[in-house]
Amino acid sequence: MKYIKGLYVSLVLMLFVILVNTTIFDDEYSGIAMFVCLGIFIMGTAFFINTKQLKN
Repeated sequence: MKYIKGLYVSLVLMLFVILVNTTIFDDEYSGIAMFVCLGIFIMGTAFFINTKQLKN
C-alpha cells in the first residue's frame, strides 16, 4: 500500500507543475515543466520498483 501512495504523490506533483505552468506562467515554460514532470515520473517509477523488489 505504501508504494501506491508514493505513485499518487508523484502524480499529484506532476499535475501541480502543469497547473502552475498553465495558470500562472501562461505556458511560457512548457519545456521546463515537461522536464520537471519527467524527473518526477522517473523518481516515482524508481520508488515503485524499489518497493516492489523489497517486498519479494
